[in-house]
Amino acid sequence: MTVARMLLMQQDAYQTFLEKENSAVLVRLLVLTVGLLYGIAGILANLSFIADFDAAFLQYGLAPLIFIMFGLFTAWLSRLGLGLLLWAGARGFGGPGRVRDVSRMSSVMLVPGLLAVPLMTGLAGGPAAAVLTAAGVAWMTLAGIHVLMTTQQFSTTKAAAAAVAVIIFFSSIFYLILP
Repeated sequence: MTVARMLLMQQDAYQTFLEKENSAVLVRLLVLTVGLLYGIAGILANLSFIADFDAAFLQYGLAPLIFIMFGLFTAWLSRLGLGLLLWAGARGFGGPGRVRDVSRMSSVMLVPGLLAVPLMTGLAGGPAAAVLTAAGVAWMTLAGIHVLMTTQQFSTTKAAAAAVAVIIFFSSIFYLILP
């Protein structure tokens, strides 16, 4: 329930998450879930490509497994990148850093990013997908503000400035690597 409350932007939930004994387990579950969803989206976006394989083993085994593994790797790498960027933003804006706390809480920011998956994978395009992506990025930014307010004791304004800088940099990385 704590993660759901965090996604609903309830500030006290962020502190509760930090204090939970099992927060490391929750982080792993979040990254695993997001990674599986990334992988499934990759499979759906490439169904016609996968269907063209002649061998059933490739169609129903190896190709989907590769997409799932890539999705898991992408989620793990995104969490690592967001954690390091949040840490750098925190340090750049005068915070103590606390890389462990920031890194753990960055996993919650991956969930709103799922709204961008249809556009990033090519499953959907047009204005609706763009609005969904913008909503996901805005939601990630709000979550980043709460993460920085909790872990760095930043004011709302300082946390917002740092979170916006982090999201701009994070988004530019995705822009560079996506076709």
